[in-house]
Amino acid sequence: MKKKKLKELWEELLERNPTNEDLRYIIRRVKSLREEAGQKLLEQNPTNEDLRYIIAYVKSLRKQAWQKLLEQNPTNEDLRYIIEWVKSLREEAGQKLLEQQPTNWDLCYIIRWVKSLREEAGQKLLEQQPTNWDLCYIIEWVKSLREKAWQKLLERNPTNEDLRYIIERVPSLGKQARKLLKRPREEIMRDIQQLLK
Repeated sequence: MKKKKLKELWEELLERNPTNEDLRYIIRRVKSLREEAGQKLLEQNPTNEDLRYIIAYVKSLRKQAWQKLLEQNPTNEDLRYIIEWVKSLREEAGQKLLEQQPTNWDLCYIIRWVKSLREEAGQKLLEQQPTNWDLCYIIEWVKSLREKAWQKLLERNPTNEDLRYIIERVPSLGKQARKLLKRPREEIMRDIQQLLK
C-alpha cells in the first residue's frame, strides 16, 4: 500500500515539475525512486551539488554524472566529496584535485582516502607551508615521509597537543614524543606534594 501511494505521489510530483532540490530529496530518501529521480535530475540542468548526489546515491548513473561533473569544472569541495563517499572514483577524483591548486585541507583528504596518491599528496603538503596539524597528519598516514615530517615538527617546537596526537596514533614515535611532552605546572606541583607526604 505504501509503495503504491509513494508511486502515485511521485507521478503527481512529476506533473508539477519538481525542483532539483525535490529530486535530491527523493534520491537521498526513496531508494525505489532513486534511478528515476536521478535521470530526471540529469535532464534539468544539474548543479555540481546535484551531480554529487547522483554520483553518491545512483550507481547506475554514476559514470554519466561524473563525466558531466568533470565538464562543469568541479570545485575542490566537489572532489573532496567524491573522494570521501565514492570509493570507485577516489583515485580519479584525487588526481584531479592534485591538479587544481589543492589547499592543505584538500591534500589531507587525498592522504586519508586515496592510498595510491598518499605519498604524492604528502610531499606536496610538505612543500606548501604545512601547519603542525598537517605535519602530524603526514606522520600518521604517510609512512615514507614520517621521519621528514617529524623532523620538521620538531623544528617548530611542537605543542603538547601535537605530541599527544603522535603518542596516540604513531607508536613508533611515541617514546620520543613522550620525552618532549611538557608537563603542566600543576602536575609537577602535585608530584612534589606527593613526594613530601
